[in-house]
Amino acid sequence: MSSFEKVGDSFSLDLTLDEAQILINLTEQLLELLGEGDFFHHYDNSDPLAQLLSMPAEIVTPEDPVLLRLLPNAYSDPEAASDFRRYTEPQLRGSKQRNLRLMREELTILVDEGHGGVIENIDSGIWLKGLNDLRIALSVRLDINEESFDKFELMPDDEPAKSVHAVYFWLGWLQENLLESLA
Repeated sequence: MSSFEKVGDSFSLDLTLDEAQILINLTEQLLELLGEGDFFHHYDNSDPLAQLLSMPAEIVTPEDPVLLRLLPNAYSDPEAASDFRRYTEPQLRGSKQRNLRLMREELTILVDEGHGGVIENIDSGIWLKGLNDLRIALSVRLDINEESFDKFELMPDDEPAKSVHAVYFWLGWLQENLLESLA
């Protein structure tokens, strides 16, 4: 089973090929949702300061519940929330994309070799943030709440949603394992 291990000042992660493929699939789905590339081309930018700082003139609150959870409003007032989002969302979105891209890059090496194995010299901060974003995305899609573990335990094994819930709980275990390795 997958596990993180502290090796000197860094960490390693031992994964099976299937586990690596699951993580790649999840990271690619979340990168697609986050707009993996440059997403500024969607916005009309007539503000000279915003042009100078490569900022969009306006960023609207996302409608997708996963994006709204990953990129939340800072204020209940729509105008203040929009203004805050304009100055912070590009950096927050970019940071999440960089973390997920690095994870995908490290995981792809294992998959390209055709077997599981150990990823060495892992940046624990990047992996903690990336795993957390993956768990948040899954929790929103699965409508995870306090009763979810009990629901998971009672699901029949042939229930399609059971495997996705299992992935959610596995991501939590990975995150916990990395946190314990940090301690």
